[in-house]
Order: sequence, then C-alpha cells, then structure tokens
Amino acid sequence: MISLKQQTRTPSKQTRSPAAKSSSAKVAVVIGGGVAGWAAARVLSHLGWRVELHEKSSATASKGHALLLMKNGLSALESMGVKGDLLKHGSQIKFAKTRVSGSNNSEILTDCVCLPRNALVEALDCSSEIKLFHDSQVVGIEEGDLGSFIRFDDGGVRRADLIVGADGVRSVVRQFVAPDFKIRMGRVQEFVALLPKIENRFFPSQIVRKIHLPKQGLAAGIAPAGPGREVVWIQFDHQRWCDSQQSDRELLESILIQLPRAIAIRIRNAQAVHRWRTCDAVKLEKMSRGNVLLVGDAAHPCLPFTSQGANAALVDAVNLGRGLRQHVLMDDALDQFCSKSAAAANQHLQAGRMLEQEFLSGRMTALPRSASLAAA
Repeated sequence: MISLKQQTRTPSKQTRSPAAKSSSAKVAVVIGGGVAGWAAARVLSHLGWRVELHEKSSATASKGHALLLMKNGLSALESMGVKGDLLKHGSQIKFAKTRVSGSNNSEILTDCVCLPRNALVEALDCSSEIKLFHDSQVVGIEEGDLGSFIRFDDGGVRRADLIVGADGVRSVVRQFVAPDFKIRMGRVQEFVALLPKIENRFFPSQIVRKIHLPKQGLAAGIAPAGPGREVVWIQFDHQRWCDSQQSDRELLESILIQLPRAIAIRIRNAQAVHRWRTCDAVKLEKMSRGNVLLVGDAAHPCLPFTSQGANAALVDAVNLGRGLRQHVLMDDALDQFCSKSAAAANQHLQAGRMLEQEFLSGRMTALPRSASLAAA
C-alpha cells in the first residue's frame, strides 16, 4: 500500500488570482507549459474545470523560435477564441518559392501564418483562470490505492480527476502511459534562428523562400515571422554532415559555406541558433491510461517537414474539449479523443517520413507539409 500525504504547492508569483470556480468542479493538472499545455489548460478551464498548470522552468513563453500555423491549427485557435488577436503578431504567408538544382518553383499558400512561438504561448495563456506553477518538476506518475497521482521532485504529490501530459518529446508522463514507447531520431536535422528582419527587397513580407541543394544534402529557408522578425532555418542530412569531433558552431560554419550569402549573414548575426535534433515515433494506439492523458509531442512527435508540431497540439486540445462535452463518462471522452488524435497522428507520421525520403533523394520541389490538414 502506498500512503499519500498531499503536499501543498505554492503557485508562481506571476500567477494572477484565478477566477472563481465551483468547489464541486473537477480538477485537471496539466504538466508542461508549452503550446500543448496552455492549449489544453485553456480548453479545460473554459469547460468549467479547476485547472493547474505545472512548468518545470522558471518561465513559459520565452523559449523557442518560430512556427507555421496551418489550416487545422488556425481553425483550432478560432474555436478557442484567440485567432483574431494572434494574427497581428505573425505574418500571413501567401507564397512559397523554392529553388532546387537551378529551377524555381512557386506555390500559392492559403491559411498559413508564421509567428514566434512565444507569441502563440502568450495568446493561449489563461493564467487569470488557472493556478500556474513555475519551477515545478514532475518526476513520475504512479498508481496507488485511490488511483493515479503525480510525484514531484520535492517529494510532493498531487491527485486530480484528469492528468494531462503535455511535457514534450522527453515526456515523464509518457513513461507511465506507454513505458515501451520508442523515439526514432530523424536523419534530417535543423538549425533555426529567430532574428530582427533585415530590410531586403528580395524578401517580400508574404513570401517563404527556400533553397534545396540535394547533392549537398542541404536546404535552407527564410520566412517573415511577424512585425520586424524573420525566422531562418537550415536542414541538413545528419549522416553526411556530422562529425563526432565537431562542435555545433563548427558544423554550422561548414554548412554556411555552401549556402547563399543572405542565409549565412542572417545566421551569423543571430544571437541564438538552436540545433533541432528531429525525431518521430510509431503512433500510440492508446494515448491514455486511466485518467492520465498525453497530448502534443508527448503523444505524437513528428518530423518538422510536416509543419504539424504546434498545429497538432492545438487540435488535440480542441478534440479533448469535444470529448468531454459529448460524454458524461471520462473513459468514453478519452476514448473519443484518442481515436481522433491517433488517426491524425498516423497521417502526419507517414507524411513526415515520406517527405524526409524526398529530401534525402533530392525530389522535394515544394514547401513540405503534411497532407493531413483537416480543420479541427
């Protein structure tokens, strides 16, 4: 028998007083303060749940670079009531121009917005309605006589009617839900930087420009990411470019020599360049165990070619809300969520792997993204 003594945890000083909820309202604990966590917390709070969000770092919105919001993500945001305010922080993308082996390819894009990740997190932030805990490190989920509970690194424990694992690719919650889950590292990795926009007539505000150098196993792109911002990224075949003796800076410099000057200048002037070691995983047939649920990258990491990391997380939150509204029993609600999210995750998984092979073989001629873009 496990004896539990619930420890009181102090909310972050940055948390505003939560809106009053009925004392009989169900309690949800969301673990992870990224896009997936805030989206789930927002939906649950608007359904009348008392919500806690636990983030292991001292802040939630300062990390990350930029992302593409596609049709399904934008539809999910609209249903959450945040799309209108959010778009002014990003750039609507109407065209993609890709240069491959000397040939130029143009593509019209609809329902595509590029913006900094922190702008999306801040738009989803509903800390006036929930309890927000910073520096709150979860070390595991365990089962006791009274059901599942969360264990924290300071020895504290917490029970809830619903536990949502939104803690990313290296999810602690997933170790409880799916202990045999295996991550597959992607062969194509990325360097990404978000930086102030350099005024240049060759890079209009509504166009993504990308160059693919298949013989070198390289691609790079520039996209506007909101007022005065650009995101620059470089994709490279890890097997062809990586030397175990190289530092990230040495690797980056060896790649920049092969790329257009406009890309190299921007990357070299960036204050921070993030190396993204990409990954995916075979889909989970079941993304829940009892009252513990996985959302976002914790449930279905996908390769960046799909542009679906954040979008799929937003759709997860909407699907969770729909399941809870349509079913009285928690098991039925989570079963509906898992069915919908697993089907979409498998489509993104297959699309990502196909696009990875197209990149490696030199057949990629357009801006890659998952074909599964059904509205949320």
